[in-house]
Amino acid sequence: MRRRDFLKNVGVVAASAGSTKLSFAGDAVFSATEPDSLNAEIKAFSSSFVGIPTTYGPTRIEFDKALPDDLSGTLYRNGPALFSRGATEYHHWFDGDGMIQSFQMQGSTLVHKASMVQTSRYLAEQEAGRFLWPGFGTSFTDGNSVTRPDDMNVANISVLPVKDELWALWEGGSAWAVDPESLQTIGRKVLSTEADGLSFSAHPRVDVNGRIWNFGYVSGGDTLILYDISASGKLDRIKAISTPNTNMVHDFAMTDEYLVFVLLPITFNVIESEFPVAFSDMLGWNETGSVHVLVVTKANLEIAHRIEMPSFFAFHFGNAWQDGKQIRVELAISDAWSSINQQIKRATQGKPLDVDGDGTMAEPAAVELVIDLQRKLAKVEKLPISGADFPVFDERYIGLQTSRLTMLNRSGGMSKEIFGFNQLIQFDRGTGGAQLYDYGPNRIAEEHVFVPKSNAAEGNGWLLGTSYNWRNQLTSLSVFNAASVADGPIATAELPYKIPLGLHGKFVKQ
Repeated sequence: MRRRDFLKNVGVVAASAGSTKLSFAGDAVFSATEPDSLNAEIKAFSSSFVGIPTTYGPTRIEFDKALPDDLSGTLYRNGPALFSRGATEYHHWFDGDGMIQSFQMQGSTLVHKASMVQTSRYLAEQEAGRFLWPGFGTSFTDGNSVTRPDDMNVANISVLPVKDELWALWEGGSAWAVDPESLQTIGRKVLSTEADGLSFSAHPRVDVNGRIWNFGYVSGGDTLILYDISASGKLDRIKAISTPNTNMVHDFAMTDEYLVFVLLPITFNVIESEFPVAFSDMLGWNETGSVHVLVVTKANLEIAHRIEMPSFFAFHFGNAWQDGKQIRVELAISDAWSSINQQIKRATQGKPLDVDGDGTMAEPAAVELVIDLQRKLAKVEKLPISGADFPVFDERYIGLQTSRLTMLNRSGGMSKEIFGFNQLIQFDRGTGGAQLYDYGPNRIAEEHVFVPKSNAAEGNGWLLGTSYNWRNQLTSLSVFNAASVADGPIATAELPYKIPLGLHGKFVKQ
């Protein structure tokens, strides 16, 4: 089936086109200078994007202690990196062109290198010497209209190792294939004619048999697109299903039998403007809207259960599993989308953050969403930790109950002016207790990735994570024993430079 026919069959051609008419111009964002002493905390986050090259390395450095013999391979990370062209700068963290980081580690040696993902957008703007299209959160008075989602594609959210390739993932358009060794861009992934250019989420799930499950969404189109992909990267099934609340869907969860979507009351309104408008400017938050919980059967990609519940906001999911007639889903919930979006924009621009009246950031929470399939009800139960975001677990046991959940949080010593996290927190279901490691007030920690020990029981392995010291403008990679997070890193390697604060990553064992 041709792509246009596929979209016509689900009635989303017009909605898809309308959703990509994106722009508005604004002042330059963060200053391309080192933060001064008065504004160091305010610009802690934004300083990581100043003066970033288009490639790094390869740079060979040593860990302060040798790594375990079993921990050998490469950590890949992706994130926004290029934020300015000429005098024009992006306003939003999610706008920056993607850069793949590679950390090859063995023994006591780390080799770091990085390269921009050379999407068609990136190459066109490199040649033009200016931004040509609006971004997720930034518009330009001289910007081009967006005629297809991939016009905006900056491939900057995550990565997925697939056979001999590394896929750089965005959210609203195609994956881009990258050579995992050289980090050179191979090209845009076209999974099939009907899937060409459709939204492909940056949070695919790989089941215990190696199959890849993913989704896309159509803003303004009430449509969710489901992908069933073989371990080798072949698209076996694609299906569009009709459902409300598909204006921005970032993540999902998976059990051995179901795909679970938590569709949030984010609104979408096309803005009539002389210039294209940034995508986030068209998004809103319906204070009285409901969350739609969708449970889809993997065997036939049909909706098995649809449940409405009171609204909350969550970007990222941990694991999910079936518990009798219930499904339990680990979530990181936080403030409403509109509030978080403004905090990200202010942090990216090096502006003071808005805080609550008592001078503290809004309190996030680590929770379980409990879905009662028999009674058709869903509720949120708080877990006994104060984890904020970036939940990770032992993915060898995806869809099955896992004992450990690791997240990032903010410690009491972190300035309220700094956007991000500085504390690693791990919840152990077996003991009901938590372990904490505090990076201190001068570091911003990024997502930590779990790497299992070979042939070890669930939850046994290491946690790998990067952190940015905004005081001395350097980035480090730390390795933790997952069973003793509170003891601190078992090895650390400090790079001789900073790298931009990114989003998600994966580890590939050697």
